[in-house]
Amino acid sequence: MKNFTARALLTSCLIIVWFGVAAASVKDVKRLKLLRMCEGCDLVEAKLRYADLKNAVLINADLSGADLKAADLSGANLTGANFSNADLSEADLNGAVLVGADLRGATLYNANLMRADLRKADLSTIDIDSSRLVEATVCETKTMAGVQNRDCS
Repeated sequence: MKNFTARALLTSCLIIVWFGVAAASVKDVKRLKLLRMCEGCDLVEAKLRYADLKNAVLINADLSGADLKAADLSGANLTGANFSNADLSEADLNGAVLVGADLRGATLYNANLMRADLRKADLSTIDIDSSRLVEATVCETKTMAGVQNRDCS
């Protein structure tokens, strides 16, 4: 019996390592694509490449490890969302609200951040050129250079 339990535990561990610890909720992905609204959703490692999520509401959603390459998130409310280790390269975040969003480890290569609201967002692990944040709102925003407070009035 002990041998069977040990094998079952080992098999479970191998499955978790092979397929990953977490994956997006299929129900939440469908809801997001249908309604463009999914507050507090589990979208961990979701495949949303090129998705049209313009003006979507993803408040407090977990998008860690998600593939959002070239996704249209312009005007989206992403307050408190977790984008840690997500791929947002070439994504359109023009006018998006990213207040308190966690972007640590995210890929933002060639992402459009014009007019994005980055108050209290965490970009502390991202080497981002300050010229890309020219029209973005930056207040209590964590960056590699420290906390930025240029738009706090």
